[in-house]
Amino acid sequence: MARSPLLTGSKVALFVNGVMYGRVSSFHFTSETPRRKIHCVDSPSPFELAPTSNTVTGTMTVYRLIDDGAAEGAGMVAPVDELPREKYFTMVLFNVVTGGIVFQAEFCSVESQTWSFEARSLATGVINFSAIRSENEVRRTG
Repeated sequence: MARSPLLTGSKVALFVNGVMYGRVSSFHFTSETPRRKIHCVDSPSPFELAPTSNTVTGTMTVYRLIDDGAAEGAGMVAPVDELPREKYFTMVLFNVVTGGIVFQAEFCSVESQTWSFEARSLATGVINFSAIRSENEVRRTG
C-alpha cells in the first residue's frame, strides 16, 4: 500500500532554536512577494510587474503548560526588562515522515502574544511573528 503524498499537520513538528516545541495546535505562515506596476508613456496598462520586498509573517496557536513561561520560556522573546538585548530566534517545520524541511524561518521576532484562560478549557495562546528570511522545500525566499 502506497502512502498518501498529501502533507497533514500530524506529519510535521515545530522546532524553535533547535528544540522541539510540542505545544502547537496550529501553525500558519504567509510569504508575500508584492509587485509594483511599472507604467510606460502612452499605455494604460502596466508594462511590467517589478518585485519589491519579501515579507514573512506567521501565527501559531499553542497550548500553555504549567510553568512553561509562554513565548519567553521557549526563547522566542525576551522578558520585558531584557527586550533591548533580545536576539532573533529560528523555527523549522520538519516533516517527521520524510525527514525534510517544510518551512524554515530565520531571524524571527515575536510581534505579539495573546493568551486565553477559560473555565473548563485548556489555556491557549496565539503567537504572531515576523521573519527576515525563510525557505521551504524549494529554496530561500528572503
